Amino acid sequence: MKQRKILIICIDAGSHDYLEASEMPYIRKMAETGFYIQVNSVIPSVTNVNNVSIVTGTFPITHGITSNYYLDRDTGEGTYIENSTFLLAPTIFEIAKKKSAANKTALFVTKQKLLRILQAGTDIAVAAEAPSDEYIKAIGPVEPIYSCEINYWLLRAVQYTLIKHDPGLVYCSTTDWVQHKYAPHEELSRIHMSELDKIIGEIVDDNPNREIYITADHGMEDKTSAIDPSQVLKQYRISANSIPIIKDRYEAHHNNLGGAAYVFLEHQRDLETAIQTLKNTQGIEEVYSAPDAAKLFSLHSDRIGDIFVLADKETVFGVLDVPYQKVSLRSHGSRHESYVPIIGYNSPFSVSDFNYNLDIGKLIVESLHE
Repeated sequence: MKQRKILIICIDAGSHDYLEASEMPYIRKMAETGFYIQVNSVIPSVTNVNNVSIVTGTFPITHGITSNYYLDRDTGEGTYIENSTFLLAPTIFEIAKKKSAANKTALFVTKQKLLRILQAGTDIAVAAEAPSDEYIKAIGPVEPIYSCEINYWLLRAVQYTLIKHDPGLVYCSTTDWVQHKYAPHEELSRIHMSELDKIIGEIVDDNPNREIYITADHGMEDKTSAIDPSQVLKQYRISANSIPIIKDRYEAHHNNLGGAAYVFLEHQRDLETAIQTLKNTQGIEEVYSAPDAAKLFSLHSDRIGDIFVLADKETVFGVLDVPYQKVSLRSHGSRHESYVPIIGYNSPFSVSDFNYNLDIGKLIVESLHE
């Protein structure tokens, strides 16, 4: 295949409502020249699952990453998914290298955990949380992870690298602290999105012939209620452990409260009763056994507990001392945050080729085999 110059930007939580609410003339121009469509993200609609899906071009049933946190059923021990230990599929960087389809490959993320998960096959790998001296010297010091500025720094690092090293295949993923704290119409959100647009516009001006895709891993919604499924089941004398899929070390983003959870039962004999109990619980919108969830959402059946639950638009799941409590935050993980845009610029693909955000990676991989 003829070598292409490709850049993929995943704006964390960069759903249509955020793009629409802000002044984004450069991305709008890209959409007018190329295309703008809305597609599905992968469920559960969380960072790890969707970034890995895009970078491998596969669903979790293939790549194996089903959450931000893994509970070992045999030992009862939990592990944050922060490296490639659980990754079962090759990255687009590895495939491009194997096919000699990219002179250099590069990965840019804000969070170190994503770097460790996704960096296989990269020549350049930068996490804004802990950049090298080269990038600090070139771009300047980095602001904290809980800021707008870290995303600006990250895109500046991409801009610098494209000019200095001209890698053939580049993936960039920002962080969603702003979207967790601010709704689309709020001032800081609008400033944040407009600044991202400005830097992306400069990148396009520097690289007018580069094939560029902009998408998101998930959306974001206001939440007012929290449920602990294990505490709900405890009321009916069913012993279980519930893990909110969003659970990670970045608690300031979301307090480990998200719209999807895996439920691990102590006794399999309780499965049907537990499913029916959770279905009858206000705030829980969908309940599936592990085999049904794996089939419906293309999840890896060994890594999703016994029951998969999805919340309604206003509800999140967490580890609580009580079955229910009131909350006030913005979060994601459910079906309600699973619709995202794709902007394609200089793309050889047609709009009809895309149904999911991961199709960006999938189509690139397929074209490498031609």
